[in-house]
Amino acid sequence: MKTIYFWSPHIDPQVATLKSVYNSLNSLNTYGKNIQTLLINVFGEWDWVDSKSIRKIDLILNRQLIKRKFKGYLKSRFLYFSIFFLSYEPLKKILRKDEPDYLIIHLITSIPILLFLFNNFKTKLILRISGFPKLNIFRYLLWKAISKKIKYVICPTHETKEFLKKKKIFQDHQLIFIPDPIIQIKKINTLKKQPLKFTSSRPYFLSIGRFTKQKNHIFLIDFFVKNFHYLDNFDFLIIGEGELENSYRQIIDKANLKNKIKILGYERNIFNYIYNAKCIISSSLWEDPGFVMVEAASLGIPIISSDCPSGPKEFIDNDKNGFIYKLNDEKVFNTVLDSFLNISDKELLKKLKNAKKKCKLYSNFNNYKKLSKILI
Repeated sequence: MKTIYFWSPHIDPQVATLKSVYNSLNSLNTYGKNIQTLLINVFGEWDWVDSKSIRKIDLILNRQLIKRKFKGYLKSRFLYFSIFFLSYEPLKKILRKDEPDYLIIHLITSIPILLFLFNNFKTKLILRISGFPKLNIFRYLLWKAISKKIKYVICPTHETKEFLKKKKIFQDHQLIFIPDPIIQIKKINTLKKQPLKFTSSRPYFLSIGRFTKQKNHIFLIDFFVKNFHYLDNFDFLIIGEGELENSYRQIIDKANLKNKIKILGYERNIFNYIYNAKCIISSSLWEDPGFVMVEAASLGIPIISSDCPSGPKEFIDNDKNGFIYKLNDEKVFNTVLDSFLNISDKELLKKLKNAKKKCKLYSNFNNYKKLSKILI
């Protein structure tokens, strides 16, 4: 029996990695016969997960952190430091006492990495890359220092794997490509049928994601403000929340387009909105691989995405599975949007079928097959 512990503390429920962690646990629990999993619930961030389906262990019993609001850069940094100092020793004790075979780390990875750097555990450490890695000097040195104690580095895209190869932080045999488990067909087919909280009388373009620099919603807002004739027949809906929301609203209000460019806020169920959309548009500066894009493809909804590193390019594959434009290039985006609006039904259906086939890479079962090869 192999025991696998998962580490993924988080302060933002919109982070796509959470879905990957949850689905990975479910895939191992569903298909694995000789596997025992446990999710480390660091400070209550995983309280919403049903303990009957996923075993958890509470690390910090004090729930004051989870009750407080930590929006904004300085407040979020304070929370990170609090998590570090409060969880370092408890995590160390668990690893000493339980001696799991593997610890898979996803978010706020500096805590377990430093633990393994200064201690010797029987547990094997697996680093799962979340998002396209931004190698600042601190992360580079930390990864370089711990590289010999890491068993595997799971990369969600080929581009990320090749990027890390070139940086020569890890040995080639440590780098493993395993697509994220994104698609749960039964769940998606149920959620897509739920009624929308917001209904539009017209077809709508849809963009989903945190209101941060990475998601780059500002590009789309600016485009539709300058080219508002596209909104004669369509609405543009944005689902999410974050620190840039006020600046988005100011631009929309100034352009007098708040009845056509609509911010809906955070929605726990996004599949019903995706299912009813004209298309999904992703303007991200980086994605790895781009969960909403894969989810839209599974529902048969067209995708328009920037060519950012690294997931969208691999998924769309030279326009075979969707439409791709040069990052932050309004002229190219304009051309691509026109191409989508004027494409024949036959050509569009071909793209949608190709995209749906590609989704098989991102199923829970495929994730289990890939993971089990390195865990068992």
